[in-house]
Amino acid sequence: MKINFVSIESSRPKWAETAFDSYKTKFNKSIAVNWTGIKPISRNKNYSVSEVVKKESNLLASKVRQDNFVIALDKGGSELSTERFKVHFDNWISNSKDLSFIIGGPDGLSKALIEKSDFCWSLSNLTFPHSIVPVLALEQIYRVWSISQNHPYHK
Repeated sequence: MKINFVSIESSRPKWAETAFDSYKTKFNKSIAVNWTGIKPISRNKNYSVSEVVKKESNLLASKVRQDNFVIALDKGGSELSTERFKVHFDNWISNSKDLSFIIGGPDGLSKALIEKSDFCWSLSNLTFPHSIVPVLALEQIYRVWSISQNHPYHK
């Protein structure tokens, strides 16, 4: 199975890349993790938020395979406890589909892309630096996966 992260990003700090890579190496060979960064659409002081969000969402969607199970990360999504996230994750991987987590730019994802996604997940009501979102999401994925593997990480 592949777990893909597709994100609008202007630049990824070295610490975020290191943290992400650290978590992706913790999985056994049954799971491969990838991160694809897409440059944001240029913004000037008079830009149209809806047009930029639409264009960025289309770019994100173009990088996701049609047969993937798509999870949009959005502040309006479902907030899950670790236990509830584990139930969802177990269901997702039982479908034998690769997973793609979509992360929008500073203005978020289009409503159309969120509705087209198979699930919409909110990490928190808090606002995080953009570069930390894939790290937080991957840590939670590793956490629920480690529970399934009877690994002590979750304790």
